[in-house]
Amino acid sequence: MDNFKTLKTKLNAQGYRFTPQRQLIFEIFQTLPKGHHLNAESVHSLLLECGSAISLSTVYRILKIMTKMGIIREVELAQAQKHYELNTISTHHHIVCVQCHQIIEFENNSIVQQGLKQVETMGLQLIDCKFTLQTICPEALQRGWPTISSNWICPRFIKADKTKNSTHQQLDLNPDIKEKPERRIDLKGKYIVVHTPKDEIDNCQHQAKLITGWRLSRADKSWHFPLEQASEVLNLFPGYEIEPKIFDH
Repeated sequence: MDNFKTLKTKLNAQGYRFTPQRQLIFEIFQTLPKGHHLNAESVHSLLLECGSAISLSTVYRILKIMTKMGIIREVELAQAQKHYELNTISTHHHIVCVQCHQIIEFENNSIVQQGLKQVETMGLQLIDCKFTLQTICPEALQRGWPTISSNWICPRFIKADKTKNSTHQQLDLNPDIKEKPERRIDLKGKYIVVHTPKDEIDNCQHQAKLITGWRLSRADKSWHFPLEQASEVLNLFPGYEIEPKIFDH
């Protein structure tokens, strides 16, 4: 897919409107440098830089629609967060360290060719080809992987984080050892739990109390809202790290 006319036709055929927000998101992925992927938060930040007043929850919904329609695709790498790129049958593939999450891309036409040959013999049509090699880096092996202390951080990650020389900027710490952000929104059963700094609770309580079913726990500085109020909650607390599972409900 290489133009807005094709995108508009595809959206309209599925009963969706070709909104300015969807056009902007498509433009972002069109101009994305080769080998780069974006998560929802990165897309949201770029949209804000363009002057678009769009909420993070809307970005998640648009990405979900565009993925379902085959306009973009999810890239499952080593991180828990989903990343996205334009959905084209690509010859680039990934090598990922499951310990430090370093990502290395490599080109290989034979993988796609073998895939095409296989599906054609079965009378199918190839629409995507993703090949990921999960590995362990030498540093982790030297430390005795898999019995590495949970406090250990790969020096390869630290170097990449400081220099930003990697073709991928989404490297992240192991979620088991990363310190949880002070401003975050989690899913807990049938409730959305918003963790906010104690000194910010009073600033947002007037608006928060307008959302039906609210409850405030000052013990752990968290607001509790019914899951069905997700859209209102996400708009009320912009800039918070959001647990992706919330958008599956």
